[in-house]
Amino acid sequence: MAKTSWPEVVGWPELNAADQINIDRPDVSVGFYMEGSPLPSGYDPLRVLIIVNASGVVIRTPVVG
Repeated sequence: MAKTSWPEVVGWPELNAADQINIDRPDVSVGFYMEGSPLPSGYDPLRVLIIVNASGVVIRTPVVG
C-alpha cells in the first residue's frame, strides 16, 4: 500500500520533508504553501501539499490530495 501521509515530517525544514516524500512516493508532486495562503481546491491523488511557517518549517501533516 502506497504511503498517503507523513506525520513524521512535521517540524522538519520544508526541503527535507519534500525529499522524504519523494523517496517514499516518487510518483507524486510536492507543492509548498505558507500558512494562511490559499490552497488549491479539489482532490489530486498525485499531489502532496507541504504547509510551512515563515521559517520554512512544516506545520501540518502533509497528505496526498
